[in-house]
Amino acid sequence: MEHAVARIGTVIALRDSQKLTPLTGASVHLVHFSVCLVVAGSALISTSATGQGWRPTARLRADVRVDDNPFLLDTLHRARLAAPSPSDSVNGRFREMESASDVITTPRLELGVEGRGLSGRTMVVTAGVKYELNSRNVARRHSELQLEIAQSLRRGGEIRFTADWRPSYFHKNYLADAVDLDANGNISSSERVYAAGTSHEVDLELRYRQRLLKATRHRLLGLSAELRGGYLDRRYDAPFPARGRKGPDVGGGVAIQMGPTVTLGLDYSVASLGGTPAPAILILDENRFGVDFNGNLTATDSNARAAVLVDYSRVERQLDASFRAAAGAATVIVEYGRRSRHFDSVQPYDVVNRGRRDVLKEITVDTELRVSRDARLTLGVRRGAQTTNRAGDPASAGDVADYSRHVWWAGLRYRF
Repeated sequence: MEHAVARIGTVIALRDSQKLTPLTGASVHLVHFSVCLVVAGSALISTSATGQGWRPTARLRADVRVDDNPFLLDTLHRARLAAPSPSDSVNGRFREMESASDVITTPRLELGVEGRGLSGRTMVVTAGVKYELNSRNVARRHSELQLEIAQSLRRGGEIRFTADWRPSYFHKNYLADAVDLDANGNISSSERVYAAGTSHEVDLELRYRQRLLKATRHRLLGLSAELRGGYLDRRYDAPFPARGRKGPDVGGGVAIQMGPTVTLGLDYSVASLGGTPAPAILILDENRFGVDFNGNLTATDSNARAAVLVDYSRVERQLDASFRAAAGAATVIVEYGRRSRHFDSVQPYDVVNRGRRDVLKEITVDTELRVSRDARLTLGVRRGAQTTNRAGDPASAGDVADYSRHVWWAGLRYRF
């Protein structure tokens, strides 16, 4: 999941024999959304003795995003996706990956209620649904759901609970198997078999924010701090259960207000994401390990099919710094993010994850223009680049490699 976007959803059109019509898919999304509204209503009833003083809220948002690398491919594979080789056409490497870039339209609807909650202070309960409409890569179309409960506290404090749900999402195709058709002991490109990597994801998070120093006309400096904890769970369909991960995510941050228009922010989080070691198909050099992986009574094949245990467990660290400035009706936000992922698989033949280090750096510029009391226009751009250092696989012959990505977007938000 890219870290700055809420994630929850269900694909509106499943592939192969499970394909749904757009009407059926929309009905499923409405059921999911109704469940969120029921939960929201239950929370309100439990926190208000009289049931009076609550008012409905509604927000509508639509974004159009241009993504020049939605599948996070390196330069070589982006070129191959644009012009697949005969081998790629046979092995399914780019099946349902129609384009190396995409234009994505994302409408979002948020409905909620706001009123007196605990101790008579403001509580806001919101249920939201959005749908990502990929214009080129149709298999990636999906909807996402979110439930959020925010409770105001004394002295500028707030506690916020968020549940995000993305029932199904197509990432890209991964190596699933290999068939040595010519029985020469080595796997060629056309003898590889790729399958769709589809995941199901639920993220839970609890945040506590407290104002430590209030800015006034006589004291321009303000300070607030935030602590948060959550649980992340992503599971992949067969044949890729080993790619799943789950575990706690904790972090915190500070925001420094410098006068009425400028705010500086710093945020840091750590997630310990465990995976279950499971068998996977890799293409390994038997000469390196001295092992007959493919069972042909030799250990000299340089590209042998190997069914070995892999472990995607990792520790992720995220550091974000932001600058926010307002001038009249316009607000500009500049953010820098750095994510590091450390994989330390102890499986002897797991060249993909043993000693692997990923570093992703992103810079984002987002501009918001107030066009009326209830409407906001947004324009933004993000540039990201990841580098991969895999000590267990110096050639980085697997699916993960360095990549760069640019995303541009424009959006309109309206509050009813």
